[in-house]
Amino acid sequence: MFDQIAPKYDLLNNWLSFGLARRWRRFLVAQIFKRLFKGWDVSNRIETLDVATGTGDVIVEFRRRWKKRFGKTLGASTSSVGVDFSPEMLELARKKIRKKNLTDVSFVQADGMNLPFPSERFDAVTCAFGLRNMVDPKRGVSEMVRVCRDGGIVAILEFSPTKFPLFRSIFRFYFHRILPLIGRGVSKHKDAYRYLPKSVDDFESVEAVLNDMRDAGLEDVLRYSLSLGVLGLFIGRKREV
Repeated sequence: MFDQIAPKYDLLNNWLSFGLARRWRRFLVAQIFKRLFKGWDVSNRIETLDVATGTGDVIVEFRRRWKKRFGKTLGASTSSVGVDFSPEMLELARKKIRKKNLTDVSFVQADGMNLPFPSERFDAVTCAFGLRNMVDPKRGVSEMVRVCRDGGIVAILEFSPTKFPLFRSIFRFYFHRILPLIGRGVSKHKDAYRYLPKSVDDFESVEAVLNDMRDAGLEDVLRYSLSLGVLGLFIGRKREV
């Protein structure tokens, strides 16, 4: 399914979110920067991992912000890895990275519940709109925490049912009635954008995700509610042993 909708994925994300998807990614990356670089020695290379990377937009945003903040800082360097199970998504991600002339970025086809990396490798691990697609979200969180170094940051951006009564009704009508029609018409895939609202409805509760993060070894775990609760940013720091 993800392979088949890959060519229209970026276009539909922008349309169907009314352009908010970029703002959400920027908030995610801003929170990573806020936590990651306190007391950071610029001589230490920063390595990040983006799980369920899709077409690589979180990595692109991370690099945009990195250049803005550290572009002229001598010795500051970073590398990024993106993981996804869809080869077509990864091919588009590679093309995007080449077009933007970004270096030290690589992509790996892999399952987010079984990441092919050693423990404690990355300084920050992100996952935007991918956790609910995992058969076992708790295991997915555990893997993200495993490959994150002690003191590093794990951040997960994910949809969640809004609790605002009036907006909840409007959102559910759009999400379940309008969005699938637009998605099907543009992507030419009859089921992909029916899957999206169903996956959100079936996803774990906010409390379950927060508990999964704490159980996996994160501290200072919290959730930012975005766009009237339509989605949330779950973020925490890996406990230092």
